[in-house]
Amino acid sequence: MERADAVAVYDVTNPAAPQFVKLLTTGDAPEGVLYIKPQDSPNGRSLLIVTCEGDGLVNIYQPDAQ
Repeated sequence: MERADAVAVYDVTNPAAPQFVKLLTTGDAPEGVLYIKPQDSPNGRSLLIVTCEGDGLVNIYQPDAQ
């Protein structure tokens, strides 16, 4: 949601019935999104990397629970 400066997170365990989880506030104009699986992550947890075009921020999110 580039104009709202946010990324919506959904649980798609069941693709036929996706469930909204949360809205992540980002910097200005989120543009790029990269998901990193736990086995490819340096800390063993999944990561979501979001780059923002408007202010040049790079945000790294990880789940609260392991």
